[in-house]
Amino acid sequence: MKRNTLSVLLAAAVTAIVAGTAFAAPQAGDAPRRAPLDTNNDGAIDRTEAAAFPRLAAKFDELDRNRDGKLDASERPQHKGHGRRGGHGDGGIGRVAEADTDGDGRISRTEAATLPWIGEKFADIDASRDGFLVRSELTKYHERMRTQREAEHAKRAEERFVEADLNKDGKLSRVEVTEKMPRLAKAFAFLDENRDGFLTRDDLKPPMHR
Repeated sequence: MKRNTLSVLLAAAVTAIVAGTAFAAPQAGDAPRRAPLDTNNDGAIDRTEAAAFPRLAAKFDELDRNRDGKLDASERPQHKGHGRRGGHGDGGIGRVAEADTDGDGRISRTEAATLPWIGEKFADIDASRDGFLVRSELTKYHERMRTQREAEHAKRAEERFVEADLNKDGKLSRVEVTEKMPRLAKAFAFLDENRDGFLTRDDLKPPMHR
C-alpha cells in the first residue's frame, strides 16, 4: 500500500514538473491545501492533480458535475454544493435537467443561462447549429476539451524535456535533472528503473499513460 501511494504521489509530481509547473505556495486567504492541489495554477483540479489525494480521486467523477475532466472552485469538496441549484450528486445530469424548463430534452440559449459553465461556449457546443444543446453535443464537447488539454499538457512536457536535455542526446542525466528539474532530482533513482543513469521521455510519463 505504501509503495502504491508513493507511486501515485511521484507520478503526480513528475507530471507537474515535466510540464514546467511547480507546486504553488499558499496565498493569503486561501483555504488549507488548495494551492498544493492545483499544481499548475490554472484554477482547477484535473485527474492527475487529484491522483495525489486518494479520497479526492475516489470522488472525482461525482464532483465533476459538468463532466469537463476537472474540478473548478465550485465543484471542490469544501464547497459541498451549498447554495447551488441542482447539487444532485449525479454527475451534473440533474442540473442540466433542471435547466430544461420546458421538458423537451434540449437546452435553449435562454435555459442555458442558468448553467454558468456554458456561458459563451454555447455556440461551440451547439454542433448542429439549431440553437439547442442535447446530451450528445455536451458529451462530445467535453471530450474534445479533454483531448485538447491533454495535447497542450504533452506539448509543455516535451518543451520542458528538450530544455533540460542540455547535450541533446534524447535522455536526461542526473546532472541535467538536478540543474533543470531540481524538484524531480530526489525521485531520479525511483524513476530510473533500469538503473542506466538516465531518464527518457517514457520514464517521465505517469504510469497510466505508458
